[in-house]
Amino acid sequence: MKHFGTDGIRCKADEFTEEYLRKIALGIAYLSDCRKVVIGRDPRVSGKRIEKTISKVLSENGVEVLLAGMIPTPCLAFLTALYRCDYGIMLSASHNPPEYNGIKLFASDGSKVSKATEQAVEDSIERGIMLLRYLKAPVSEIDGKEHYIKYLLDRIKPDLKGQKILLDTANGATSEIAKELFSRTGADVVAFNTETDGVNINCGCGATVPKFLLEKCQGRDYDIAFTYDGDGDRVMCVQDGKIFNGDHLMYVHCKDMMTRGELVENTMVGTVMSNLGTEKACKAAGINLVRTAVGDKCVYREMVKKGYNVGGEESGHMIFSDYLKTGDGILASLLTACLNTKKRVSEADDIVECPSVSDCIICDKEAIAKFNASEEIRKFLSSVPSEYRIVVRPSGTEPKIRILVEAEQTEKASAFASEIKKYIEERVL
Repeated sequence: MKHFGTDGIRCKADEFTEEYLRKIALGIAYLSDCRKVVIGRDPRVSGKRIEKTISKVLSENGVEVLLAGMIPTPCLAFLTALYRCDYGIMLSASHNPPEYNGIKLFASDGSKVSKATEQAVEDSIERGIMLLRYLKAPVSEIDGKEHYIKYLLDRIKPDLKGQKILLDTANGATSEIAKELFSRTGADVVAFNTETDGVNINCGCGATVPKFLLEKCQGRDYDIAFTYDGDGDRVMCVQDGKIFNGDHLMYVHCKDMMTRGELVENTMVGTVMSNLGTEKACKAAGINLVRTAVGDKCVYREMVKKGYNVGGEESGHMIFSDYLKTGDGILASLLTACLNTKKRVSEADDIVECPSVSDCIICDKEAIAKFNASEEIRKFLSSVPSEYRIVVRPSGTEPKIRILVEAEQTEKASAFASEIKKYIEERVL
């Protein structure tokens, strides 16, 4: 698609011009069942401007708008269902730097919208619809944070009295709500990176830079620590000098759920990015690992298809569908903190990862189009020796081609990643 990537529409904030935002808003309003939406945003500086334009256009075209203010993405998804909205609109560029922003769409049940819905909005953007309805609908403000917190507390009933928990909220949308939630479980909470002025969201911190929290944990007395991305749909964990990504956290939850007969079909849904070591550990534990394409919406679609109840990505998106229908870093961290009171995450996790090397090719859309169309590159990548596991794909959120290589030795993985990078660069740049 031209506009939608792995997770909504995402670009530098100045590319969201008034004209472009109007086209997007009209595309959403043009959906046949769109009569009521709720809009949330992370703290990025551009968020209020984007919110103002989209809400105005929707209202002028007969769509009722609820403004939820600065909230995490999973909270927006929850409110979409709670307030019986037809769609939820989250304004966030997730883990991207402050100069980016994005638009994520949610269906009425709080899950990511279907590919067909994305295509319908995309088609409307390209057609340039001018005006739909002449009946103006109201715009009102809501405060849904308390509803979300109360739901998690009532559903999970966490008792974390005496637990010392550290949080890195990435100067993002979880800066207020995460500390409040954990404090109300009885835990002793210390939070870092809690500014919400939007100018330094994800800068040197958060789930994409977990080493920040790892360093903060050194020399401190704590039980467990969590680091979120800018909009709170990702989380990673730090404990005993180690970083635990989404795959590791899902794995320890799946093992625990199996003992209680709660893991549907004894299956965990991951992606092509899940390490080979994760696959081996799952097999040894009796867990069936199912892989999908990258993106938590791809994971969730597979979960719905087969009825699975745990899935996610190594990047920190985790979906526990018995509770909510989208990646939720706050929910995942709360469940993990509760599990940790029974057995420490560092003791429950026995995954031994195969060495992997990640690299990327910074490029433009034209180069990505060449990559996607090249039969020569496709044949080269399909003839990789069996001693390697590779994933080479255009990013759905940034202008780059990502390269991942796994092998028995880091040196071999690094050398082959360099070979792949050079081969592709010679053909697309």
